[in-house]
Amino acid sequence: MAEAMLLETEKPNRTPETLRSIAETVRTMLAATGKHVSAERIARELEARFDVWVPPAVHIEDPYDHQPWLSDRQEKIEWAYWDRYRTWLTHRSGWKPPTVEALSDSTNTVLSLLESPERPGEWSVKGLTYGQVQSGKTANYTGLICKAVDAGYQVVVVLTGAHESLRHQTQARLDLEFLGFNSRFTRQQTDDSTYIGVGNLSMKSPPLCLSITTRDKDFSASVFESTPVDPRRVRLLAVVKKNARILENLRDWLGNFTAMQGDGRRLIRDLPLLLIDDEADYASVDTRKPRHGKSASDSEHDPTRINQCIRDLLNLFEKRAYVGYTATPFANIFIDDRTDHPNYRDDLFPRNFMVALRPPTNYCGPEVVFGLDDASADVIREPLPVIRPVADEALWVPDGHGKEHQPHRLLPNSLRQALDSFVLATAVRKARTEYLGSRSGHNTMLVHVTRYKAVQFAVARQLTDHFTGMDNLWGDRGAAGSALRLRLKELWENDFVPTYMELSERSYLPGLVGESVTWEQVESLIAGVLSECAAGVKTINGDAADVLEYEASSPATVVAVGGDKLSRGLTLEGLTVSYYLRTSKTYDTLMQMGRWFGYRPGYLDVTRLYTTKELVDSYVHVTRASRELMDLVSYLAETGRTPEDVGMRVQDGYEHLQVTAAAKMRNSTSVSLCSSGQRPETLYMRTNEQALRDNHARLERLVAAVEGCDEVPQPLRRGAQGFFRQGVPASAVVQFLDGFAASPRTLQANPQTLVDYISQQNSRGELIRWTVAVTTGNAPRTFTLDGRELRMVKRKLAGLQETISAGTDYQVGVLVSPVHEAIGLPVEAYRQLAGGAGRAEGATGRAASRASGHAIRSRRDPAEGLLLVYPVDPGDQVDGVRPKGLPLVGYALSLPVSTTARPKRYRVNDIYLRELQRMLSGAGDDPEEGEE
Repeated sequence: MAEAMLLETEKPNRTPETLRSIAETVRTMLAATGKHVSAERIARELEARFDVWVPPAVHIEDPYDHQPWLSDRQEKIEWAYWDRYRTWLTHRSGWKPPTVEALSDSTNTVLSLLESPERPGEWSVKGLTYGQVQSGKTANYTGLICKAVDAGYQVVVVLTGAHESLRHQTQARLDLEFLGFNSRFTRQQTDDSTYIGVGNLSMKSPPLCLSITTRDKDFSASVFESTPVDPRRVRLLAVVKKNARILENLRDWLGNFTAMQGDGRRLIRDLPLLLIDDEADYASVDTRKPRHGKSASDSEHDPTRINQCIRDLLNLFEKRAYVGYTATPFANIFIDDRTDHPNYRDDLFPRNFMVALRPPTNYCGPEVVFGLDDASADVIREPLPVIRPVADEALWVPDGHGKEHQPHRLLPNSLRQALDSFVLATAVRKARTEYLGSRSGHNTMLVHVTRYKAVQFAVARQLTDHFTGMDNLWGDRGAAGSALRLRLKELWENDFVPTYMELSERSYLPGLVGESVTWEQVESLIAGVLSECAAGVKTINGDAADVLEYEASSPATVVAVGGDKLSRGLTLEGLTVSYYLRTSKTYDTLMQMGRWFGYRPGYLDVTRLYTTKELVDSYVHVTRASRELMDLVSYLAETGRTPEDVGMRVQDGYEHLQVTAAAKMRNSTSVSLCSSGQRPETLYMRTNEQALRDNHARLERLVAAVEGCDEVPQPLRRGAQGFFRQGVPASAVVQFLDGFAASPRTLQANPQTLVDYISQQNSRGELIRWTVAVTTGNAPRTFTLDGRELRMVKRKLAGLQETISAGTDYQVGVLVSPVHEAIGLPVEAYRQLAGGAGRAEGATGRAASRASGHAIRSRRDPAEGLLLVYPVDPGDQVDGVRPKGLPLVGYALSLPVSTTARPKRYRVNDIYLRELQRMLSGAGDDPEEGEE
C-alpha cells in the first residue's frame, strides 16, 4: 500500500517529508483495521525499498523521417508481456521499485525511437543502446522485446555471441522472462508443469509467441521443413549465434515468406521485425578492408559474412528495426556512416539513435571499484578495498606463455589466498542465509589467466587437487589441519573483518554490504564449502564438456576456469572472487573481460579482485575513456544533435592498448589534441533560447566574480573596448566554462576539454592567473551587462549562408580579432611583436596584427592565460524569435606555450574528422573590415 502511494508520487516530490507523511497515512489506515504498526517502521521499509536511484537514459536521435507514435498509442496497447515481466522483476527477482520504474522509462525511450509497427509502407531503423559491463543490458532488451511484441512487432531475432554457452544462457533467460515456458515446447504442448518464470504468474496470457530456437538447439531449417509455421498468425522468436552458416539458414528460411515487389526485390510485407544485436561490437562489424581505391559502398566490396548476413536479414523485411546492445560501443561508432552498398544497402552505423543507459546507484562498476571521481557524485570516492595485488605469477603462468606451457606445480601464494578468500566468501554468504535469513544465491569464482585451452585444463586440475587437499585436511586434528584452520582464521581477521568495517561506513553503497557474522558461524560451514569447491571446478571453453548451469533451485558453488568464453556476455552468478591475469591489446576486450563488475547485493564486502598493478592501471585508463564517451553523448543529447551530424571520439592509447581491433577502426583516424599554444574558439554558437539565456547568465556571473580584480591598463587593451580585468583566478574561468552551452561541433574549444586542460596545468603551476576581456564592437544592437550598456560584436555567417533557422548553430569563419590576442601582454613583449622598440605604446591594432597569433601566445607567461568573450549580434540572420536583447555568447582562449602540457590522443570517426577539417580550413580568416 505505502509502496504504491510512493510510486504514484512524482519523482521530484519523493522527499523524506513525503515518505513520512505516507507512512503516517498508512499507519492510520492499518490501525483502523486493527493492525498496529509504527509509522517509523513503515518509513524504514519504504527507505529500504526506494534507496536506489537510477539516472534517466540519455539519447541522441535523428528525427528525419521518424514519425512519433508511442505517446498517442500507449493507452491503447494491452501491455500483456510487459506487465507480467514487470511483476516478475518486482516480486520474484527482488528488483526495487525505482529500478523497475527506470527500466520502464528507458525501454519506453528505445521503443519510442523505433517506428510504430502499424506505420504503413517501407521503413528502416538502426540504433545503438549501450551501458556498462554487467549493468543490466539484457534486462533492458528483454523489456524492449516484451513491449515491442505487445505493440505489434511480429518477428524478434536476438543475435548473441559466437559461443553456444552464451546463446543457451540468453535463450534460457528469454524462456523464463519473456516466453514463460520451456522453448522445447510450443504453448499448445505445455501443461502446468512446464510453465516457468513469468508463465507461472496468474495473469492474462499474452498472444502466442513461438520460439524457433531452443535452449539445446540453435536455428535449424530442417526442423521446420515439415512444420507449417505461419508468421502472420503467430509471433516468432529466434535466439541465434553469430555464426554465418546459421544466419544464412535463417535468412533462407525466412525468404520463403517473401513476395516479389514492383522494383524486383523480394520482401516480407507487413511483418515488422525487431532485430536485437547483443554484443553488437563483436562479429557484427564489417572488418574487411575495401579493395585498393574502392570504398565500402562499391559493388565489388564484399562485407564479412556475418555483417552481410545481418544486413541481408534486415533487408528481407519491409518494416525493420535494428538495435545493437553493447558495453563497449567503440567499434560501432567507427562504422562508416555513408555506406550505401548496391546489394547490401547501408551498414550498421546507428544513424537513427544512440541511447546511453546510466547504471543505478547500487551498481558496482569500474568507477566505483577503482574510485574514479564521478561528476554526478556528491563525494570523492576512494577505491574499494577489495583489490589485492598479484606480483608472484611469473613462475606459474608467465606473461607471454604459449599453448604448450605447463603451469608450475606450486600455486603462487596470491592464488592460494584467492582460493582461501573464495571459501570464506561462500561461507559468509551461507552464514547470512542460515543465521540471518538473507536470500540465498549462487557462488562463483573466476580464474582467468590464459587464453589457451590446454593450459586452462591444467589449471583446473591443479585447483581441483588443491581444494580436495584442503577438504581432506579440514577434518584432520593434527598439525596440518590446525595450520589450515589457523590460516583461514588469520585471513578472516586480517582481511575480511577490516574490509567489512571499512565498507560498512560508506553511505554511498546502499544495501551492498551484508549483515555482520562471526568467525564461529563461518567456521561451522567451511567443511561443506570445501566439499562443494572440490566438486565445483569447471573448465569453460569450446573443448570442455562443462557448462555453467545456474538454473537449478539450490545454490551452486562454481570455480570457473576459462578464457574467451568467459570474456563476453556470459553472466557469472554470485561472483565473489576473481583471479585475473589475462592481458589484452584493446579497450573493448579488456572491459568485457571484467566480469567482476555488476551487482553485489548484500555481499560486496566479500568480493575480491586479485590482479596485477599493470592491469589495474589499464582498467583505470579505459574507464576514463568510457566515461568521456558517455559524457559526450550526454552533452550531445542536451544540445539536440544527431548521430550523423556529430563526430565521435574516444581517448586513444595507453601503453600497449588501442581502442579496438585495427580492422574495426579502418574508418577512423588517430589525432593528437593539445591546447598548449593554441587558440580554441567557438566557431559555432547555439541559437536556441535556453542556451542564450544560460550563457548570458553565465557571463553575468563571470563579470560579478572578477569585478574586484584589477582593471587592465588602457595601453594593454590594444584599443579594444569593453570590460577588462587581470589577475583573475583560474577558478573564475573554470566556473564560466564548466557547463557552458556550447555547440557539440565546437571541437578543441569544447568546454569540458578546456576545463580538464586548465585543471591539469594548474597542478603544474601554470594558468593560475588570467586576463578576462569582454570585448564590444560596433553592431547596431546593445545589451546590458552588470548595469552597463554595451554594444554587440558583428560576425557574419560562414560560407554562402544568409540566414539560419532558430535553434541551429550560428557558424562564423573566425571569432577573434588578432590584435585582441595581445590584450594584457607586457609592454616590452608587445613592442617587439609590433615591429620594434621605437613604436608607441598606443600602436594600432593594424600594426599588432602583423604578428601571428602563435607568436603572441609564445610570449605569454605559462602561468597566465587570456579569456576573450564576444557578445555576437546575429542581426536578422537567424529566423525566428530569440530572447529580447541577448547576444550569442562566444569565447576564445589564448593559451601560452607550455613545456609541461601533454597531448591527448583520440581515435575519431570520419564525422569528427570532417568537422575538424572544416574548422581548420577557416582558421586563418580574419573578421571583415568594420566588424569590430
